Amino acid sequence: MGNNSEMKAGVLIIGSLLWQDHLRDQDSDEIRKNWRDKFLNVGEKIMVRVPIRYGRLSSSGIYTMTFSKSVKANRNGTGFFIPFKKTSLASFDDLINEAKAMSTAEGMNGNLSSKERGTENIWCSMGLLINSLTVQKPDERSLINSWSKKLNERGQLDHKQFKLGNESSCIDKNGKLSIGWPSAVDKREEKRLSSYDLIIATATKPTKYPNVKELSENVSKDSKRYYFIENFKSGITTFQDVQILNKI
Repeated sequence: MGNNSEMKAGVLIIGSLLWQDHLRDQDSDEIRKNWRDKFLNVGEKIMVRVPIRYGRLSSSGIYTMTFSKSVKANRNGTGFFIPFKKTSLASFDDLINEAKAMSTAEGMNGNLSSKERGTENIWCSMGLLINSLTVQKPDERSLINSWSKKLNERGQLDHKQFKLGNESSCIDKNGKLSIGWPSAVDKREEKRLSSYDLIIATATKPTKYPNVKELSENVSKDSKRYYFIENFKSGITTFQDVQILNKI
């Protein structure tokens, strides 16, 4: 990429991008379905372990998923790595085009970060993961530098907002995710997963990490989107799920 050879890449999904077809609950635009169909090789998805938990209260009053550095390794949840249909990215522009397409599916209008409606506060950001086993250090530095310039075109990302309490932020000021390369749940998939060079994922700013009682009450009230239920059915899980299921 640039001076590098072509790179293999994909996305990491930890929520409704996997199972919801439209962008907003009241619409039938199929923006997300069209994105998956056009850009992703969904049939090649790999279930992975990642540090996630319910931690962002959405505008609809439903707790949605966030990356969280306070989740210990033995309590990691599960999400999905999905390769791009484009088998390799030959340039940085290729990477940005994929990121913009994912951003559009997220409702971010093709931007690498998005502000809360009516405010100057960033609520989510596209993040980049680089496989240190396949990407050499000079190439990694070049990628991060280019990604940072693109991400921060509209102002410096306040990465310290992507955390709660004493935990570390899940993303740095350059837009590099600090969650580490994911591991495959099925160890037979580990070799294939480790052959990829880059992953794009959406980091959202957490608002509160609710306890099981709060979460179960929130899930029971969700009679429109069924966010938790659809996540669970799709294989997107957290360390709190079994307890939540026992209470709803």
